[in-house]
Amino acid sequence: MPVPAQSHRALARELARLVQERTALRPSVAMLLGTGHASVANQLKDKIAVHAGDLQPEGEERVMQSPILIGSLEGVPVAVADAPLGGYEGLAATDLAMPVRLLRALGADLLVITAGAASLCQQIEPGAIAVVEDHINLSGLHPLIGPNDDQLGPRFPDMSEPYSREWLNVARETATRAGIPCQPGVFAAVSGPTLPTRAEYRFLRGAGADLVGMSLVPEAIAAVHVGFEVLGLVGVTQQLLAGASTRVSIEAMIDAADLAGPRMASLLVGIVESRRED
Repeated sequence: MPVPAQSHRALARELARLVQERTALRPSVAMLLGTGHASVANQLKDKIAVHAGDLQPEGEERVMQSPILIGSLEGVPVAVADAPLGGYEGLAATDLAMPVRLLRALGADLLVITAGAASLCQQIEPGAIAVVEDHINLSGLHPLIGPNDDQLGPRFPDMSEPYSREWLNVARETATRAGIPCQPGVFAAVSGPTLPTRAEYRFLRGAGADLVGMSLVPEAIAAVHVGFEVLGLVGVTQQLLAGASTRVSIEAMIDAADLAGPRMASLLVGIVESRRED
């Protein structure tokens, strides 16, 4: 998909205007959900859905891949969208950034991104939720390549702490109260769609990764650029330990995802509720 003719900032503002014409709610929390989407969407009150086809300014190709839901969750106005398709589907990094820029233009200041991933460490088991404390970008995708718009964000954003320490602690405390297994970890993003080889898994462990997946990081970079506080949550679908087989059981992955999904939804609701209490 080509970069839109309008500037990314102007396009994000136009998309936000199209959304705001449909609802008086102004979200303070935004979510790009790969895990837990259906459950959270079903719990929204005063919900409106703005479909991707309606987010298409005149003269532009479609820039959104999925609808955006605006509603109230635990008394907090939120915006919920599917996590963008991975780069392995053919999307450019700038396409992955546009939903982030739109959500920021709507006024949200906390972005929660969820994804599925494999664990590379003993402490993070299948079905658990991991909180991303840092990342390694091996995806080959970077949403800030190209001319920079200083009104969107700085040319060289500081990535020393891309994920909010405050919200990481909130997530872990919320998980503890709910009895949800939850550990922090370093997330390595790879391009996919193939899973890593045995040698690549060894490399990733040696590089300091605790988790590996095919999404989340480009969106997190775009979010830091536009000034979001970012919380990354991972539903763990498999565990790949040193010396063990890396052969994937799809059935086991589905079982782990089925376990992680409700836990993720419960955790998201608890996190939003804590925002109301602030």
